[in-house]
Amino acid sequence: MTYDLIAFDMDGTLLDSRKRVLSSSIEAIGQAAHAGKDIALCSGRCPVMVALYADELPHVRYAICDSGAVLFDLSANRVLSETNIEHELIGRVVEACAGEDAMPEAFSGRDFFCQSSQLGSMGRYQMGPYEGMYAATCTPVDSIRAVVLDPDTPFQKLGLHFTTTEARRRVRARLADLPLEVIDSETTSIELQAAGVDKAAGLLALAELLGIAPEATIAVGDADNDLAMVRSAGIGVAMGNANERVRAAANASVADNDHGGCAEAIHTYLL
Repeated sequence: MTYDLIAFDMDGTLLDSRKRVLSSSIEAIGQAAHAGKDIALCSGRCPVMVALYADELPHVRYAICDSGAVLFDLSANRVLSETNIEHELIGRVVEACAGEDAMPEAFSGRDFFCQSSQLGSMGRYQMGPYEGMYAATCTPVDSIRAVVLDPDTPFQKLGLHFTTTEARRRVRARLADLPLEVIDSETTSIELQAAGVDKAAGLLALAELLGIAPEATIAVGDADNDLAMVRSAGIGVAMGNANERVRAAANASVADNDHGGCAEAIHTYLL
């Protein structure tokens, strides 16, 4: 079987434990591109976050962002497609967080919004490693609640960061009857998209755009929000640092994100 498209998750996969792209990954991506293969990023990040790495990855044109809700052209710096969450459901999510110590974020088009008063205390919500990136890329607002409840602004993804796993569990239970994709992420966070929207849907939409058959795709990931694409791709690859659920779902495994796993995936399966 010949494979034509490989999609890499970012955090925990293409990015090492210090949030850098390994030189081995950059070199392998360049080799794959020169061989006529397509390489994509498939991330829970929004386009403005992904674009931070565009200069390092000149051979990567497409990004599947917001965990599948947005297709983005890095070269043209434009959104190709997006799937919005119904505003009525956003209101229900706000209600579900009542009484909880939560840090919400809202993704719209290229950008995302956070409450300015919480940006300096992200460690409280187990998000300390991302403080610098959020400061550089987010749109700070006085009231995130007012922003997400504005009916004139479309949102493709919501993120909720909590101080404890118990708080996350309580809010997940309150959201159980809503037609939303709700996925655990990070240590105490959840991601929410419209029903049917996940990284698998984003990968298949990009493959269709490029005229590539689903069975000719490869997906590489490490965490729960990668499960759907790992299961749906022609080959699902688990990083060496992947959790046990991704390992069980994958067809193959490679080294971890600090030791050349992404380059190994390219050389072993794409090339």
